[in-house]
Amino acid sequence: MKYITITIILLFTSCSFHEDRTEKKIIPISKAVGSGEILNLSDYAKSVKYIPLETTDSILIGRLTNAIPIGNKYLIGDAPLGYTSKYYLFDEEGNYVIPIGSIGHGPGQYNSIRSVDTDNKNKTILLETIPKCFEYNWDGVLIDEKIKMDSAGYYPFQTMYAGKNLYLSTISSPETREYKAFLYEKEETGLKIIRTYLNYFQREKTGISKGSWGTTDGKIFRGKDQIRYWRAWDDTIFTFNAKQDLEVAYVFDYGKYKAPTEWMFSYRTDQAMVYHIFPEIIMESKNYLFFKFSFGNNAPEKFEYEQRSLNQGSWQTRKRMNVTVCSIFDKNTGKLILLNQPVKHKYLGFRNDLDGGPCFWPKYISAEDEMVTWWTADEFLDIYGQLSNPSAELKSIAEKLNSDDNPVLMVVKLK
Repeated sequence: MKYITITIILLFTSCSFHEDRTEKKIIPISKAVGSGEILNLSDYAKSVKYIPLETTDSILIGRLTNAIPIGNKYLIGDAPLGYTSKYYLFDEEGNYVIPIGSIGHGPGQYNSIRSVDTDNKNKTILLETIPKCFEYNWDGVLIDEKIKMDSAGYYPFQTMYAGKNLYLSTISSPETREYKAFLYEKEETGLKIIRTYLNYFQREKTGISKGSWGTTDGKIFRGKDQIRYWRAWDDTIFTFNAKQDLEVAYVFDYGKYKAPTEWMFSYRTDQAMVYHIFPEIIMESKNYLFFKFSFGNNAPEKFEYEQRSLNQGSWQTRKRMNVTVCSIFDKNTGKLILLNQPVKHKYLGFRNDLDGGPCFWPKYISAEDEMVTWWTADEFLDIYGQLSNPSAELKSIAEKLNSDDNPVLMVVKLK
């Protein structure tokens, strides 16, 4: 009887643990609507530093799109509107090191970069272009280039390392919605498709135009050493497991705020007025998921701002309504916190109580839990001018910075 009792106790303990773990996979958005608080950066991070990128006549960053820590360097993406994207290496002090490849049509050259990934174990950089993938070492030296075979009619939006000689691409096509991703294997002659991932959801859908937004909506990101897959209209974040199968990682509980699929496939011109909620950006660290949600009319601190864009060769300014809400999900406790704006109707993210500097929200998170954001030089100087008690480091940077210099990185290390 003693052994039976122990068995029953263990059984119930096991079930309780399983249920607890399952609960923490649920991201409770519907319950969080209407709540919100200002979070201090010091509660999550242990250090902050600023890196002004070196400015020279030959290296002028037109539009910084990526800043990825790799060893003691930063991989910097530059995509000026109307021009071909480029990547550069800068050292940890912000000094320019070397370009990654070059633009052109010859061997080792590219004319359009779709995405970038890095391999920390093998210390390589992967540039996804059309129709090739280029690999460089962390010193910026080209080590391989391979064409993607059997991919005509499909357009990769992101490609990531998925294992030894394996590459995973999210794909789209204006002609067919049958697939959402391809798995490639590197061979001597090129990258060969060895597995396709059916887009069951879209195959069942009819009456959606070929050019609708849904064709480009699948996204992948890294959570430490795992690849996550999500789509804004879906309620699930998937993981590509060791067998390269898709399995559920997290599920959004939208409740009544879930956006109808038909609306998500539209141009969403009424996005600020509807009551739908969906993720715009997802990032992940060891302990947290970081979200930017479109909250529509549920946004508690809406404000109007101006957005500059290039239209048919000329710059245009238009007014937009901010309905974005930052939030952080604790993977260990299952708690979702919506962040109130630390500077109301102006800045999103964490209040920077570490050094009294700019408010912070990451644009990139590394596998080492290093978070990075950035500003143009004139944005940085504008923010600096509003600080009540800037640190000596911030003051030193601002005194040396001109408004047309290259951007400034802000690097925050999580606890």
